[in-house]
Amino acid sequence: MRVTGVERPREPSEPATTLLHVEMAQRYRHAVGSADPFYRGLDEGVLRATECTECGSTWFPPRRFCDVHLSETTWYDLPGTGSIVAATRVHSPPPFGGIEVPYVLASIRLDGVDGGITHRVTCDEIPERGTVVAVAFSNSRAAHPLLRIAFAVKEVTA
Repeated sequence: MRVTGVERPREPSEPATTLLHVEMAQRYRHAVGSADPFYRGLDEGVLRATECTECGSTWFPPRRFCDVHLSETTWYDLPGTGSIVAATRVHSPPPFGGIEVPYVLASIRLDGVDGGITHRVTCDEIPERGTVVAVAFSNSRAAHPLLRIAFAVKEVTA
């Protein structure tokens, strides 16, 4: 913690209040537990999902247990492609930072899994429904591991 300034009343008639300007930064470590294969995959350049061995249901984001059979799921790698379900241009920065505005945010149905993700697409124009995208990994350090990925337009389908 660092105090960067002190502000006191300027006029004698003002209340005797002092305002401190304080800068604080926090470091923390967070255990990812059973999601470890997912985060390791991000480091390795692979998206990973889970599957129920009893019914074949699949999940992305991954789940540890099948919600129907309560059995533990198994991990598998996704191809990293998908198609746009809906997209929009965002003009305000996200609260966690790390993305310049404006940017395109899209709901993406991922290939090889029953789920998808809402994430950033690196393109200038808002992609149409059905546009094929592929995940792109960045080696830069980000505030969160999911910020190391974005999707790029691979093929436009009308």
